[in-house]
Amino acid sequence: MLNMDDLTDFQCLETALVYLKEFHRRTTVNALDNYSYREYSSNIQLKSYLPSIFKKPGRSGDDATAIKEGYEHIEQKSGTINAKTLTISNFPKGEFDKQADPARRAHLFNYDGLLLSCFRPFQAYPVALVFVPKEQMPKLHDLMKFKQEEKIKIFEENKANGKNIGRDTITISLEDVLRNVDKSDLICYYEGNRIDPTTFINDLTNGIDL
Repeated sequence: MLNMDDLTDFQCLETALVYLKEFHRRTTVNALDNYSYREYSSNIQLKSYLPSIFKKPGRSGDDATAIKEGYEHIEQKSGTINAKTLTISNFPKGEFDKQADPARRAHLFNYDGLLLSCFRPFQAYPVALVFVPKEQMPKLHDLMKFKQEEKIKIFEENKANGKNIGRDTITISLEDVLRNVDKSDLICYYEGNRIDPTTFINDLTNGIDL
């Protein structure tokens, strides 16, 4: 066991990179690229619901699949929380970029699963997960279309005024999800354990102390 107090700052970084390189060799996942470690560790927990879930390497294409359970296009979004209380409003949101591209806008409607993950800073495992299963994803389509249409209006206004189109992302929050999907139909995990979704969302409504 390494004694971290014996390492210089640079040696600490160097040691971490050695281990991350070995992790990449074993899993093909570059943990440093776009916070890929979050997707990888979230999938470890989600395996109790989707045993065949597999994180696809790289940035392009879908984040994960679970072919045996009928999932080909799982999208994963994550973020960290520094607050002392976790609530619905501060649960990490999902950002979907390149919405100026018609093909990227269309691809949103191919997703058959959406995972929102919440992490504490510098911790490998998520504190909480909320997964929208394939049976519920169509309920988000009107929301996606509305947000895309609103963004397109901004693109067109900026172009008409000779400006750059601006940020081309749309955001879907847990609040958005709950306006369209019944909380009882979600798959939720807290501190590594699957939890009744109604209980979890009710606890979030009141605030969960971290």
